[in-house]
Amino acid sequence: MPFYRLCAVLLPIATAAALSSCSISMVAGPLSGKAPTLSRLPSGRRLVLYDGVCNFCNRWVNFVIDNDPKGVFCFASMQSTAGREALAACGRDPNDLSTFMLIDEEGFWTQSTAALRVAQSLQPAVLRGAGTAFEPLPPFFRDGIYRLVAENRYSLLGRAQDGTAPSCQLKYDIETLRARMLDFDER
Repeated sequence: MPFYRLCAVLLPIATAAALSSCSISMVAGPLSGKAPTLSRLPSGRRLVLYDGVCNFCNRWVNFVIDNDPKGVFCFASMQSTAGREALAACGRDPNDLSTFMLIDEEGFWTQSTAALRVAQSLQPAVLRGAGTAFEPLPPFFRDGIYRLVAENRYSLLGRAQDGTAPSCQLKYDIETLRARMLDFDER
C-alpha cells in the first residue's frame, strides 16, 4: 500500500482517537532543543533518527529518500552507535524508541513537528504543501495523532528480526547507502 494511502486510512482513525479520552503515553525527554554537536553529521545535512526494526519506519525512510533528490537527509537507526550517540547528545534516553527525531542546523525536533519539517523539504511540491498545511494545527492534536500511529507501528507493518540490517537499506545501491546512512558501516 502506498504511504500516502496508508496515511489517508490512518488519519480519520487517529483523529478520532486523539479527540477521545483514550490514554496515549508521553515521550520521555525533551521534544525539541538546540542543535547538538555531532561529529558524524555532514555539513548542511539533516539527520533523521528512526526505529531500525520497525517496518513502517523503514518504509517511511524509503519514502523520504525517494522524494529527496538533493540528498538533504541522512539517516541512522536509533539502535545503532551513531543513533544512540545522537539521542544522548540531544538529552534523550538512547533506549526510548517512541518517536523519530530530526536534527539539523537549527536544532532537533520529534513527533509531528519533525514529520512536518521533513515533509516541507521533500519533492514534489504537494508533499511540501502537506507539511505546511498541517503545521497550523495545535501541537497537542498533531502529536496525539503521531503518538497513536507510533504506538501501533509494529501492528501496522510488523517488526524486523533483530540483528539484521534495516529493510530500508535493502532497496538502494552501496553508494547511496554510504551517502545517506550514517550507520551503514556498523552492519
